[in-house]
Amino acid sequence: MMENSVNVTCSEIQITDGFEFRVPADRFSHFQQSDCEPLWYSQDDRLIADPSDPQKLIDPVISVSSDRLVTSHCVDELRHEIHCHTSGLRLNTIFRARNQTAATPNPVTPDLQPPDQWWWIYALVLIVLLALICFLLHKRIFRCFQRKAQFIRQQEDDPKNMDLVTVRSDHPGIDSVN
Repeated sequence: MMENSVNVTCSEIQITDGFEFRVPADRFSHFQQSDCEPLWYSQDDRLIADPSDPQKLIDPVISVSSDRLVTSHCVDELRHEIHCHTSGLRLNTIFRARNQTAATPNPVTPDLQPPDQWWWIYALVLIVLLALICFLLHKRIFRCFQRKAQFIRQQEDDPKNMDLVTVRSDHPGIDSVN
């Protein structure tokens, strides 16, 4: 089995109808036998297109031929396999597409989707903001409890607030003084 990798960016393979994955011409020069069949597989090794039966296409495939595949959106990884039954030879071409511009147009409307690293930055900013809010609220609540405790201490220490003073005496007739 011979294997080759093709690394591209989504912008390099974008066409008006979608995204075109094209097998390099030199890949076919090795296999001129008539019993060779090209097949297209997804990243999880599912058959998504067979050029001998172009009516059976699995999403996101729009069209297929022996040397190219057109998809509706930019796919991270695809595999093109040429299998020759008589000789048993196989030639795999693995396409890896990366979204370098972070602009994956939707086929209907050109919406821009943020790249993956932006989600991490957004999450980090959100966590920092939540921590700051919790810290500020904690300080505010803590200050409220401090004021309440200080007010209670002042009330206990203020002689004007004492309504009744109990005095103990050895005489049974004198129990309290107002």
